[in-house]
This record gives sequence, C-alpha cells and structure tokens, in this order.
Amino acid sequence: MPPGYSYQSDSSDEAGYSTSAIGSDDSQENTLTPKSQQRKPWCRSPFSMAGVCHACYVCQFLIFMVVFPLWAKWLVTSPMPTQYWHDTYPKWPAIGAVGGQELALNAVNPIQMTAIPQTPDSCNYSCSAWRGFRTAEMNFQVSLTLNDSVLSKGYAHTVYPVLLASADFKDWWVVADRRHAWPSPFWRARTAKAGHSYSYLTDTCTKPPASFSQVSDQFTGTYVLACVTWSPTAFAKLESAKGDEIDESELATLCSTVGGVCGWSCDSTIPSDRLPGCTVDGTIEVTPTSVGGTQIPHANFAGKVEMRECLDGSSSGKCETATGLFKSWKCHKCLYDSSTAEEDRRLQLIPGMGPSPIAGDDDILPGVAAAAGGAGKGASTSQIYFSLPRFKVIASGTSVPAGTDVFSQPRTFILTSSEATKGRWKKLYKTNDGKTKPPVPLDSKGKPVDKAWSEEEPGSIPVFDAASAHAMTLQAQNRLEIEPTWCYGMQGPMYLVACAVNSTLYDSGFTRFKAGQQAAPPPFNDRCMAVSGRCGHACQAEQPAMSNCTAGGFIQQHLLVGPVKEEKNQTTPVWLFIYVLLIGFGVKVVMLCPGIFSPYAHCRRYDPVLTESLRYIVVCVPSAGENKCTVLRNVVGAIGCMPKDCKCRYHVAFVDEGHRAEQKAAFAKLGQLIDAIPRSTMSTSYSFHVSQFFHQWVDDTKKLELKLVKDGVKGEMETSILERMSGRTTLRKLKREQGWEQMFPAQVLQPLEAAIDVLEQDLKNTKREQRDLHRDDVQDWEPEDRNSLALRLHYLARAKPPEDERTIKAQHVAPGTWYYQVPVKAQQSDWLRLRALGKEMVYGLEDDDITKRNVPLRTSRGKAGGLNFTENYLSLYADEPKNLYGDQRDDSPYLFSICDARHQFQTDFFHTTIPYFFDEDQNLDPRVGFTQCPQFFHEMADKLDYLDNNNAQFFRLNCMIRNCCGGVSSCGTNGTWAIYHRPGESIWEMEKTRVRDAETKVKSKEYVERRTFHESCKVEDTASSLQQVLKGNHSQFINRRLSYGMAKNPIDYLAAVQRWAEGGVVLSLQTFLSCHKGVYMLWFTFLFFVCFLASLFHMVSKTRTSALLVDLGLVDKTWFDSLIDQLTDKLRSFAFLVQSETFQRNPQLLNDYVTMTIHFILWVTGICCTLLAVFLATELLKVIQRGIGCKLPCVWPDEMRWWGRLLISMDNLTYFLWFWTAFFWIGFNYYSVFAERSYHFGATGMFSFMLIVQILSWGMVISSSLRYTLGTSMEANEVISLSMDNIWRSTQLFYMSAPLLGYSIIKGVQDFMRYKMYGEDISYWVGGDRGAMSTNLVKYWTLLLIIGAVVAWIYYFTSSSVQVGALGSCLIVTLIALDVLHPCVYLWVGSPPSMSDEKAASKSWAQCLTDRSWYARQLHNLILNSTMTGLLKWLGPAWFVAMPFLTLVMPYIGVNQAFMMIGSTTNR
Repeated sequence: MPPGYSYQSDSSDEAGYSTSAIGSDDSQENTLTPKSQQRKPWCRSPFSMAGVCHACYVCQFLIFMVVFPLWAKWLVTSPMPTQYWHDTYPKWPAIGAVGGQELALNAVNPIQMTAIPQTPDSCNYSCSAWRGFRTAEMNFQVSLTLNDSVLSKGYAHTVYPVLLASADFKDWWVVADRRHAWPSPFWRARTAKAGHSYSYLTDTCTKPPASFSQVSDQFTGTYVLACVTWSPTAFAKLESAKGDEIDESELATLCSTVGGVCGWSCDSTIPSDRLPGCTVDGTIEVTPTSVGGTQIPHANFAGKVEMRECLDGSSSGKCETATGLFKSWKCHKCLYDSSTAEEDRRLQLIPGMGPSPIAGDDDILPGVAAAAGGAGKGASTSQIYFSLPRFKVIASGTSVPAGTDVFSQPRTFILTSSEATKGRWKKLYKTNDGKTKPPVPLDSKGKPVDKAWSEEEPGSIPVFDAASAHAMTLQAQNRLEIEPTWCYGMQGPMYLVACAVNSTLYDSGFTRFKAGQQAAPPPFNDRCMAVSGRCGHACQAEQPAMSNCTAGGFIQQHLLVGPVKEEKNQTTPVWLFIYVLLIGFGVKVVMLCPGIFSPYAHCRRYDPVLTESLRYIVVCVPSAGENKCTVLRNVVGAIGCMPKDCKCRYHVAFVDEGHRAEQKAAFAKLGQLIDAIPRSTMSTSYSFHVSQFFHQWVDDTKKLELKLVKDGVKGEMETSILERMSGRTTLRKLKREQGWEQMFPAQVLQPLEAAIDVLEQDLKNTKREQRDLHRDDVQDWEPEDRNSLALRLHYLARAKPPEDERTIKAQHVAPGTWYYQVPVKAQQSDWLRLRALGKEMVYGLEDDDITKRNVPLRTSRGKAGGLNFTENYLSLYADEPKNLYGDQRDDSPYLFSICDARHQFQTDFFHTTIPYFFDEDQNLDPRVGFTQCPQFFHEMADKLDYLDNNNAQFFRLNCMIRNCCGGVSSCGTNGTWAIYHRPGESIWEMEKTRVRDAETKVKSKEYVERRTFHESCKVEDTASSLQQVLKGNHSQFINRRLSYGMAKNPIDYLAAVQRWAEGGVVLSLQTFLSCHKGVYMLWFTFLFFVCFLASLFHMVSKTRTSALLVDLGLVDKTWFDSLIDQLTDKLRSFAFLVQSETFQRNPQLLNDYVTMTIHFILWVTGICCTLLAVFLATELLKVIQRGIGCKLPCVWPDEMRWWGRLLISMDNLTYFLWFWTAFFWIGFNYYSVFAERSYHFGATGMFSFMLIVQILSWGMVISSSLRYTLGTSMEANEVISLSMDNIWRSTQLFYMSAPLLGYSIIKGVQDFMRYKMYGEDISYWVGGDRGAMSTNLVKYWTLLLIIGAVVAWIYYFTSSSVQVGALGSCLIVTLIALDVLHPCVYLWVGSPPSMSDEKAASKSWAQCLTDRSWYARQLHNLILNSTMTGLLKWLGPAWFVAMPFLTLVMPYIGVNQAFMMIGSTTNR
C-alpha cells in the first residue's frame, strides 16, 4: 500500500485473532489462533431448528401444490347436495337418503290411478275463469291406490301424494298435493294387503242422560269402548241387551275386537292415566285377554281399534279426523225432545198448540232441567245436554272369521263405563225406535244445526235398520281421492303422473307446493319414492295415439324412472370463480416456490480484511426537497456506519437534485465540524474519535420525526431537538459518559464547540436559495491528513437547466433539450469540463459538427439520473492519480449504497452488509449483485400503520421467501450494489435512439453517459434488479433494522403504491416488447407460467381420460389405454375396499371420482416430468458452464435457483395484471347476496379441504417466518417477525390497491407510449405526482365497500327473496368492509383529528352538533383507537380459525376463504 493510504487502526486488538476455548487441559490453553488457520468442521449438523422449519415448509408447499388443484377439481366433480337439485325449477328437494332414489326403480306399477276421463261431462271447468267466462282449463277427480311393498324396506315414513301434469312430456307442473287428498292427506298403508280397515262414523249426539248422576259419570272419568263383532248372533244379543247394559264378562263372547279411549274429555287438564286401565295418551289398555286392566275370561281379542274426533263435529259431510288426545276433544250441546210422533200430530190439530220451543241455556222453560226433563205436570219434553263430538271408529288388523254365520262387514256398538260403574258397560248412543226424534246438535247461539225431522216430513220420523246403522264400512287405507282445486291444464293431450313423496320432504325447510309450479322432467325417482302415470286426451271423445303412451292409457314405467344423473356445480358462475381461484393459486405458487430452496451461503462476520477486496464504498444520499435537518440526519448516519478499520476509501455523496445553496453551505459546515474533532491521542486515533462522535450522534437522532425537525411543518424547532441535530447533545454525552472532558483539554474541544455553534445557527436559518441550475455544482471534502481517515464527503448537484415547456422532456438530444459536445479524442477526465459547456439545442439552429458527439446533459430527470451521475463522478474521482492505491484494489469492484434522505443508516449497517458480498472463505462473490435491508419507521408502529407504510408483509415474509433463491428485488433505499467496471471502460456509451431521425427516417445511435442504474421508468430499483437477474446474479436480503426512516404523511404512501404499479406497467412493456439480452428467459418463464395455468384449467375442466402426448401421437394410444385401465381397476378396488355404501349404491359417483383421480394423477405426472426435464437440462448446463468452463452463445439458467429468480422477476412484471381479481371477488360476493345462487357444495368435503388448505397456508407462513427469525437471532440477536398486524395490513392493501392498480395500468400504458414513440423521459415524478387522485380513489372505494356491506345486511334482513348461502356472502363482504374500515376513516378524518381536545371542550353541544369537525373527531376516537384496532386485528385470525367449521353449515364460505388465502398477497 503506497504512502497516504494506510488508515490507522481504532484498537490495539488484531481483528484476525480469536480466543480459543477455555478450560482445556493441554498446554495450548488460552492461546490465540489466527482465524484463517482455524479448522472448519468437516460438515455441518444436518439437524437444526431452522433446517426443520425449512423441511416443514417444503413438505407443506408440495402438499399445497397438489391439494388445492384437487380441491378445485372436486368442486366441479362432486355432486350437488340433493336438496338443491333442479335448482332452476321451483323448490322440490330431491331424496337425500342413501338408496332412496332407487326405491321407485324396483317397483312395478306402484300407484294405481283411475283413467283420464274421455268425456267433457266428467271434467270440471270451474277451476279457471276469464272475465267471468269459463276457459278450456279443467281438472277432475283422481283415485290413487298405493301398492308398493318396496317402501316398507326403505326409509319411507309418512307418504304423501303429489300429482304432476304435462301436455308434451317435456314441460311438467304440479297440479295437486296432499292438501287435495281425502280422506287423509297421506296414505295410511303402503300395500293392499296391509291397507284394509273398517270404519264407523258415530252420531253427532250421544245418548241423552236419564239423570244428573249420569251426566256426572259421563263427563268426569269415563271409558268409551267400541265392540266390533262379525257374528249376527252376538249382534242380536248386543242389540237386545236389557237396559242397554252389558256385563263385562260378556265381552269375550260378544266382541271379536275391542278398543277405545278413556279419561276426562271436553278440554280437560286432568291426566288420563289417573283412571285405572287408562294410558297416558287416553286409550284403554287392551290385550287379547283383558280390557282396561281387567282380565276377561275366555277372551281372545284380535285387531286394533282407534277413535278419532271429527274436526267439524257435524252430522253431514265428510269427517276430517284429528289425532288429538281424548281429553282435548271438543264437546258440544245437543237438544233432545222425548215427545212421540203421535203426540206431535195431536198437538198440531189444536190451535195455539205445537211442539215446545227450543230453549237455550238461559231461557229453559219453567219446570225443565238442563239435563233431564221432568215427567210431572207442566214439564217440558225438551232436554239440552253436553255431548261428545262426532268421531270415527277405525278397526284394523281384523279379518272375516271362517264359517257362514258371519256378516260381510263387521258391526260395532259404542259402549261406555266409568270408575263407579266399572264392570258394567252401557250403550253410548240412543237406539232409534222411530217413536221419538233423535237428538240434534246446537250451534253457539242455541239453534239446531240440523233440520228438525218434522220440517222435512211433518209427523214422520225415519226408521233405520239396526244392522245397517251399526255396520262398518270397508276402507282401503292405501287409497286416496284427489279432489283438486287447481287446474290440470287445457283439455286435450295430457300426461298425469302420481308421485309418492316422503315426509322428510317437508322436514327440510320446504313448506308446500305452489299451484302450477314448474317441475323437472323425468326421471322422477330422484324426488318420488313411487311413481306411476296415465295418459290420454282429457275430456275428449277422440283418442288419437300419443307418444310415450300405451294403448291402455298408461305411461310406460321406464320413461318415468331411470338412472339419476347427479347434478354438479358446473354452471357459468362456478367456472368463473374456479378459474379465478386457479389464477390466484398460480400466483401464490410463484410467490411461495422460492422458499423451497436454501439461501446462498455467505461470510458470517465482518472482518476489516474484507474491505481490501473493494475499491471503495459509497453511501449515496439523494434529495430533492427535504430540509437541512432531514438531510443532515441522513448524512450523520452515513458517516456513522463507516466500517471499522476500513482498508478502502469510504465516500458519502450528497446528491442535491434541488441545487440548494443552503444545503451546500450546511454540508460544508459539517466538514468543518469533522475537522474540529480532536486528533489522535496516545491510545486512540482520529478515526476512532470521528466514529465515536458519529456513533453517539446517530443514536441521538435516529428516532426523530419529520414534524420534530419541521420538515414540511411550519414553526420553529424545539431547542432540545435543535441541540440533538447540531451535535451539541452528542458532545455533552461524550463528555459525561465517554470521558472526553477528562481526555481532552478545554482548548482542544473549543474548535468542536465552535463548529457546533456554527452548524446550529445554520440549521436555524430556513431560507432557501437556488443558484446556477444549468451547471454542475461539485464540492469535495477530505481530511487534512489523508492517512488519518478513510472518509470522503462529496456535494454533488448535477445540472438542472430550465427547459422549454413546449417541448418534450426527451432523453435524447432534440430541440428544447440541453446537451454538451464531446470531441472524438476527449479524455474521461474532461467529463465535468465538457458538461460545464452544455447548452440548449434550438430548433432551426441545430449543431451538426461531425467532429464532436452530442451527448444529452440529462437523460433522466429522476432519481436514477442522480445515482448514475454520482456513480460516474466517483468512478472518475477514484481514477485520479492521487486516489490510486497502486495495488489490486484499483481494479476491484466497489459497493454503492443508496440511502434516501428520510432514512438513516445505523452504525452497524456495513458491518452487517459487507459480509454478504463474500463467501464463507472470505472471497468476494461476483454473483452477488446487491443486498437489501427492510425499511423501518419507528413512529409507525404496526397497530398504527393504517396504510402499511412499513410494507411489513413484503419485507417480513415475501422477501424472506424470495431470499431463498436470491431473488429479492431492490427497493431503492437501503440497497447496496456491487458495481463492476471493466478496466478502461469509457464513461460514454453508444445507444440507439427511440425516435427516428427527421432526415434519414431511421433510428440512429448516439452517445450517452454510462448508466449503471436504469433510467427507463420510475422504478429504477426493480429495473436494475431485473438486469442482475438476467445476468445470473443474485441478491441477499438482510432482515435487520439497519436503517431508521422518518415516515412522511401515510397518504403519500398511496401515491408511492400507485407510482410503483405504474412503473411496473412501463417496465413490463419495455421488457417484454424489447430484444434486450436475456429477455427470452423471461418470456420462457412467463410462457411456462401460462402453460401451468392452462394445465390447471385443462385438468379441472377435462372429462375424458386422455393425455396431450397421446393426442399428438408421441405416446402409443394402446399402451396408454392399457395403463389407464390398470390404474382404474386399482382405484376401483381401493374404493370398494373401503366398503363405501355410497359408492356401492351409486356407481356413477364412483366413476366420476375415479375419473377425477385419474385426471389429477395425469396432471401431477405431467408437472413432475416437466420439472424433471427442466432440472436435468439446468444441471447439464451447470456442468458445461461452471464445471467445464464452456461459454454458450446465449445466457441460460444453470441452477434451479436462477429459475426461481426468473419466476420472481416475472411476478414483478405481471402482478398488476391480476388487479381485477379483487373486483371480481368483491363483486361475486355481492352477486351472491342479491342474485339467485346456482351452485351448492357438500359441507363435509368443503370442510375437509378447507381445514387442510388452512393448515397448510398458515403452516407455510409460520415455518418460513420462524426459519428466518431463528437465523437472525443466532447471527445478530435480533428478531423481526411477522406479526398479526402485518398480515392484516397486507389484506387491507389487497382490497385498497385494486383501483390504484387499474388506474396505474392506464397511466403506465400512456407513459410507455410517450416513451416509445417520442423518446420522452418518464423516469421522474413531481412531488405529490398523482397523489390526490390516488387518495381520492382509495377514499371513495373503501367508503363504497363499507356502504355496500351495510346495504347487503339491510337487504338480507328485509328482503323476502334472500337466496340460500346469502348469509355467508354477507359475512364475507362485512369482513372486507372491516378490513378497510381503518384506512377509510383515516383518509376521511385524518390522524390526529382537526379538532383538538381543548377546542372540543370549549364548544357547547349545539355548536358541536353543527360542526363537521366534531363528527370527524368522534369517528376518529371511535375507530382509530387501540381497542378497536385490536378487535379488528384479531377478527381476521378468528375468522380463519372458525371458517373451516362454519363450512359445515355454510359450505359457500369455503370458496370465499380460499380466495382470501391466495389473493391477499402483496408485491413491491
């Protein structure tokens, strides 16, 4: 090392030695061994926590790769739940029981129907009318007899009838249901054999009581028994029983079947089981040998007797029975007149005489009791009493006895007894002897319900045959009569189908059919357990032949039933969201894929020897509008992070894009302050003193904020802040804590204090001034003793001449732009001098000197231009003879760090960063292009970072995943680049212009200044990162807080998001539409990604088991078919090995699932084969290029991690293309709320898949985050982990940025067109560029989402047409609204609110209610507080945990949640 460049060490310890282990017993204890001689372990431990996390991540990623596509395939393959079949028709739930749809297949003519009438007289035309006139629509009565023994073997419970009609066998509608069935709404028996019963309808009024005591017996505790007999002899004995009374012992010989009810009737509340021999439900206990608990000698009763109350209680019409208990029967009043017919005729002949008037309860005639008529003089013959209602007796399970002395139909007597008269049974009803009138019921007004006999035939009383009066009627319980009130249709061709439905139909939320509702065509066995049909021309004598109809008028059974094809979710909405899900899955795979690799190894510790491999280190500080305090804080950090014992020069370059004279003056005063720091002492060096001072200065200023340093805020700085900024606080602490006051005399520190005073006064001066904008302004500082300090300071302000507003801000030499001329033999040292001669090209006065080359003075007016100016300047500065080392360092690369003005490097920045550019053997790694550290704003805590200024998930998750393959993109600030220049490389280079020459009409070449950083768009960091990827270099991500930023207004972050997206659009178009070296690799990667998506689409939508290679003829079809057949057999055998009853009963479902599995296996095989081919080709290239050393004519990846970096670059260039997915998913959920849903999923399958996907998704996040936090904790004892706030904020940004991305695409295309067509410079932006538009887009968009959620809930609770699954969609849109609630409120009301606490306290309530700022303050306090933040933050995780279980009741949520898991990813 030549004299003048041997920088002094800060410590007497040698950096190349370390202390050996203590406690060993040999003689080498406590000796020092050079690190270069320390033995490295033969191999690393194969097991570590980080390694286990990596293995977990890889396994989970691979499972995720196969589970999600399989789930998507399942969505369109699995049958829809049966209750949603025929969803395009009005609701008619299908049979969901296993094997239930096969019941109708196994029956032959299960329902016998009466024929369709063929004459108009047999039809009813009164069901429809138009303007008072009847139409041709008609109906008719139909008898349905059910005779299907299969139903008893199935899951049929109560079976109801449904009648369907059609005129063409295509369109079907419901014409009758259980409401039109009689005598009951359901079939009481399912076969003719089990369906015979005998019924008997009692009189309306029971026998009138003979005394008050009988009234008490009858309506207290009583037994009512039906005695059924087949024997005429027994009937005669019952008929002629003395006193209408029968002894209990006679029941055995007189009755073959008995049964009845007991207890207290007439709406009694007394439990019936208080009577001996009476059950809880009010029936008499009957056994073959006993009645009411009393054994009857020689009895052998058979069959069963039921008694059911008639609902109307009238004596005429049908008896509609109820199943109520005896105690709930409704009693009524009856009137009995005991006068004989002869007496009535005699009284009618006497004027003024006649039958006694009917008396009510309150007007009983004198001398007449309510219960019994007196027999004395003047007593009335009328009697009013309470009677049991009319009821029906049904005897079943009895058959005609053998022999000839039997009735053809049984007879029955209704007997009654009580606990007091137990053992004796009396007839309950009066025998009509023809002498007295039978009792008549009274209405509520005490008037007879039936006509008096005398009114019909005066003087006559009808006489009924006793045997006929007690005869029971044969009733087929498997027979129903349909008496419709709805029209069947027009007279003419008609198909009429009777359908038997199970009671479970009405248990599933279905209430009733609607008149004429449409029904799905055959087969009907998916809805009907039994079905039959008749056909013919209704109500017409002419009966021409009909299709699907036999000559006898029957519909062929095989046309009504058949194999049921499961309905699947293959509607247009389903395919749309499936494809969107697969696109999101593909993007998610691209994001997660890099995590399967192992990060590049690097040197673990800083060693000053490392800096000997570098030419110099630069910290570039670009600034355009920040004030002096902000810039000074940044420069202090840049100086403070100077590496210890640095063996190369260390430059801090302040790039002033504003040409501000006050900044230049402050920069000079900072140099004077450094000069005033005390020099070397006996034990410490000047370099050590400078580092010590700036280390403390960095610690004092790192947590300042823009508002404290009055950057963009009016007012004067507080004294304490000013002292911290000027270094006065630093000096005070060094005196007090570091011993400077004892170490240095007062006169030694006096220059430093004076320099601090000067700097402090300068910081107070806020006056701004710009000078000589059209010329470069450069000023260098270096220490007086060039050997004492490696630090060099540079103030660089490149020329910023005014430009004609009429002309395009072009990047080439054109009228209206500034340029300078470079002679052919110009030297690089003439660069600044030639730039100083720059001038404006004037239209019509162009300079065409062929001996000189015109070079644009400013090819980029943005940040990239300033970086390239700095890089070129320092490169030439290092080439100056006085700055040459005279050794290998003159040809070595250098590190170029970028630190934006609002950021400040911490003191260990380069101690951490430099080792990442070296391998484990401390050799410079030429494949490391740059390193990147995360941005950190201490004042923006995660819970207060409403707009995600920290971009936390990108840095704490995405970057950690991308770093596994070295694919982290630069984010501008906090990035450090390794820059290599070939020896003798010129500072000027040739470039083809983008605009054709006006004369030659061709794109000529012109000279431009060397550009290390891309100047083609606003995202120079991403563009420069892409250039490194195409070269085959990789990056290193350092997950530590090595830089502290001062956050500007969070609203400005939205403008930055829009600017990044807009720049990404431009960069994408510039890349894919160019022919730059290596772009073909990106095209290949993008096409591979498109093919991956196409394979997913094909796998999900394909229906046949074929392969593309077979279709192309590359694989023998016979061999492939044989392989598929073997695979099919294996899968089938496995399915039946599981003994799935579902598959055994539904072989078509098994076929579908087997086909689905084969499709999935073929897809996985294809993906594996493709990846294997890529892997083998890549490894072969690695051997050729790295092993053998052969260079191919084209650049191609020679390691798999390079492919990972290409995937990341492709993602960076295309992520904006998927902006519409957020709109789609939000719109799809609103569509699901308001529109009819045409898809339904099984809960069990959705739950299973969602639980697995949920575990995998969170597992990958946890394992990836834990893997890196473990690594950083071991290396630097620092942990930066992904918090729940970060995940929540990234989800917010996904929904918030959707309109920004759409807006950015429009603006990006416009910028690209200007760039491509006019050569315009689009690499710069003005402060607040499009910020207002970005803010307004997000404000109104988030407000719309919140209002939309409120409207959705209002609609859900108020609308009568809410669709199935709308609740799940309402929950999703609510979660989306809650996600954007914080940003929305923040953007509308600000933080803090405009009304302070003092102002609010000074206002009255009336003033507050009329002040808009008061409402904003209340909204701010309500939403933007720690409680609400914590609630909303944990709402998302709670939802993720609960979601799989909610899919059991709301399967639709699974699809929504899947999209939320794959959609909420962020890109820088």
